[in-house]
Amino acid sequence: MRLSANILFSAVLSIHAPLSVAVEIDLPIDPDDYGQPNWLEIIEAAFPPWEYTVCPRLDKVGGALADGFSTFPTPQKNKFNPCYYTKAFAGLDPIKGGYPTPIDTKYPYEFAAPFLKQPGDGSTHHCPIDTPENTKIQSCPKVTPKCAGDKKDCNKITEEFRIGHVPPFVPLAAIRNAYTNLQKEEHVCQWFHDPIEPCSIPSVKLDKMILETFEVDGTIQFTPPKILDNLNATDPKSTYYKLEYLDDEVACADNNCRGPHYCSKAAAIEDVWGDFCPYIHTGENSGLYRHPHIALAALELWFASKCFPEECPSTWLDSPNGKYYGDKISTSITWAEMDDNENMIAQPKVPYNWPNSGKGIFPGHELYGDSNIKAAAGSYVTKFVARGKDSSGGSISSHSSAIGFMVLAFVASVVLSFV
Repeated sequence: MRLSANILFSAVLSIHAPLSVAVEIDLPIDPDDYGQPNWLEIIEAAFPPWEYTVCPRLDKVGGALADGFSTFPTPQKNKFNPCYYTKAFAGLDPIKGGYPTPIDTKYPYEFAAPFLKQPGDGSTHHCPIDTPENTKIQSCPKVTPKCAGDKKDCNKITEEFRIGHVPPFVPLAAIRNAYTNLQKEEHVCQWFHDPIEPCSIPSVKLDKMILETFEVDGTIQFTPPKILDNLNATDPKSTYYKLEYLDDEVACADNNCRGPHYCSKAAAIEDVWGDFCPYIHTGENSGLYRHPHIALAALELWFASKCFPEECPSTWLDSPNGKYYGDKISTSITWAEMDDNENMIAQPKVPYNWPNSGKGIFPGHELYGDSNIKAAAGSYVTKFVARGKDSSGGSISSHSSAIGFMVLAFVASVVLSFV
């Protein structure tokens, strides 16, 4: 099933080659998913997967491979792992199971921490450079100028950080809405006008789309990417995204899940950073999780490749967006020790032990080589990590210090690009 844009477009854009024929832009739609875009088809067009029939699965969280579901697909050059269980390999070459990170896809709302060997390097959590290794990474702040009060999933719009860090399912929903509501005088191809990144929607355009859907009195307010009792999937305010595979009732029965991550009970009790836990790995959806920033990158390229096929090939690695991916310094974060460092569906080791020793398949500090700084290409916010311990001598990873630390976010920002 396809959803077509409401007009045909033929025009000459100043930075793109002329369009000599009318271009009809459509999206594949999944009628069994509340009429949402068929995200898996869109993703696999940009990130073609290795050949496979079904992804292996465990009989329970932290359990053993289920009978008849133990065969992993064979890696193929320049194609991507169809069975995705862990964030550990993100940023690595596709043949090693890696998908691009938000840094690699130039996600404008990531505001990543630099790679300085601190806990959470390259993530959205900004731990000080001298943070102890036993720090709970999730206790370090994000670049999210918080709204007044205790309102969750709400950022104040600021001059310094614009709308701040928002998860990629937010702009994904905003683009979906903008596409659905195209006016007669507008066309998808007009979204692409950046001479430096010709196959991506410019951040200023994304800002506008997000504001149109989620802005409320100078704030950005959104909800989790799932169907809520008071917000169904077809509501424009919904950020529902099927491929998150959240809240499996059986697997998450012990309050052990952290977003899309399915932690063991032991890891959940110790409060290990959820990102170290695998994505869904039980039941028929095992291995099928796909990052929303990958869906966003694929959606942008879906449109761009229809508008400007010569400049923007439909596969990400062949496009300007994926140029040099896999040939550069990896944007993978330093991983923790796992209960089995040879098993991609392993759980974090308890007691918690970071960084990873580098033994086995999970990446540790060996990704830095002989350097204390990993010069991975991308833009990073350095002001928080560079401060080190606060004036009282305590780490900002404590709850009270983290709150004070975020107040400093409004004073000045330093963004450093390592090239």
